[in-house]
Amino acid sequence: MTRSWSFLRGGPAAGRFLRYLAVLAIGWSVILALADAIYVFTPRAYESGFTLILPGAGQSTSVNLDSLGQASSNASSPFGDHTLSPTENYKRIFQSYRLRGMVAERMGQTIAETPAPSIRLANQTNLIFVSVRSDSPGRAKLLAETWHAVFEQEVATLREEEQDLRRQAYETAIAGFEQAVEEARARIIAFQSEYGLTSTNQFQDIVSQTELLRLEISQASTEASVAESEITRLSSILELGPEEAADILSLLSDPSFQSIATARAEANALQAELSQMYGENHPEMLNAIEQQSGLHRGLAVRGQSLLGVERFHAVAEEYYTSDDERTQLISSLVSASAKLSGARKRHEVLSDQLTEMQTRVASLAGPATELDALMRDHQVAETVFASALAQLDANRTDTFASYPLTQTIEVPGLPESPATPSKKFLALGTFAVMFLFAIGLALLWIRLPIIRALLKTL
Repeated sequence: MTRSWSFLRGGPAAGRFLRYLAVLAIGWSVILALADAIYVFTPRAYESGFTLILPGAGQSTSVNLDSLGQASSNASSPFGDHTLSPTENYKRIFQSYRLRGMVAERMGQTIAETPAPSIRLANQTNLIFVSVRSDSPGRAKLLAETWHAVFEQEVATLREEEQDLRRQAYETAIAGFEQAVEEARARIIAFQSEYGLTSTNQFQDIVSQTELLRLEISQASTEASVAESEITRLSSILELGPEEAADILSLLSDPSFQSIATARAEANALQAELSQMYGENHPEMLNAIEQQSGLHRGLAVRGQSLLGVERFHAVAEEYYTSDDERTQLISSLVSASAKLSGARKRHEVLSDQLTEMQTRVASLAGPATELDALMRDHQVAETVFASALAQLDANRTDTFASYPLTQTIEVPGLPESPATPSKKFLALGTFAVMFLFAIGLALLWIRLPIIRALLKTL
């Protein structure tokens, strides 16, 4: 016991130094032997992997619908929302049990033998670094390729499921929109059948026709006033009424009456000439008187057949023959009378039509407003329906809304050297342990002065 205590604490300084140096050498040898054993007996693991990048641009689609509006589809950038990270989502997909099972099935191994890959996300970038390890370089590369293929397949499946869910939701909504359009159209057809009003334009046409009738009635009134003024002026000049002027014009325009009137005038002239030469009982005078009487009777018979007895006798004989200027005035008076009669008749007919139109406008005013509301409802329903269809077509191109597009910028490669054990880390660890062991021996060497200093302090 005394010799043992002397070996540890006593003896000359040179002997003590040698002992400590021997312990240091033995310790370092043991550490180096353990490090060498670890390097030799640790199974080799080879690492392979790939790198993905997620493009960050969004997309926008706009479709113009003629006479209806516009349908637009906007897909914002997946990195626009700071609360959501598609890289974290993809990291979780890589670590999912489902993907592990798919990889294990393809590799012909169990899920327990298929750990999740190592995922590293680079800050301030859209990069995803994926790495896997296996016992051989070829198998490590194959495992990395399998993980990459399974991941792309899973993401594609998720995108398809999302599109199916969206399409089902849109189709359900579109069915409702289509039913709304059909119901609106049915209400319009029933309304049109009930009131005989096909559109608000038809009602506007009826209102426009009413305004046109008012204008035509006003024109007819103006024409009647002008005709009355003309009749008054001509009647004062001729001292004839419109009816008398019409009778005179009938006589003047009848060839037979005018022929008889001319012959009678000639017979009167002949009688006047013979009366200056012969007496009343002279044969030629009697013949002229008889001829004159016959023409007078023929003229009366023809005139009465044209006008009637009373109206013919009301016409003075001076109007039996034509006087160009007077005949023109009589013709103007008759024409003015005809215009007045026509204007009054047209005014009467148009007034009746206006009354009928006003009644129809009053009866259709309410239905026209209701029809306009129905037409607007139908247009809105049709616009919503068409917009939904366009939106459905536009969203079919937006397949990367929830699961952004991924591009492979580094494919799995064949590792040249094992990832573990690492010579570098093993050497650093060995040197660190050796250094700590040396520090421990140094502290053991100077322990007594340190203890004395601590005791003095206390």
